[in-house]
Amino acid sequence: MRILVNGETRDVPEGTTLQGLLQSLGLRREALVAEVNRKIVEKTQDSALGLQEGDQVELIQFVGGG
Repeated sequence: MRILVNGETRDVPEGTTLQGLLQSLGLRREALVAEVNRKIVEKTQDSALGLQEGDQVELIQFVGGG
């Protein structure tokens, strides 16, 4: 199925969860905020949130520095 991740179209398997997407991208949840279809997703919902065809996912990473 196709979803949009940070403005880029990606093909992911049916049944992919937000947690599965993050793992496939090699991202650590502790360092980012996830939004699906313009709604912020709590970290506790990652494994339960199944992505659907056409979903729009935004992943915003925190970057330290000074």
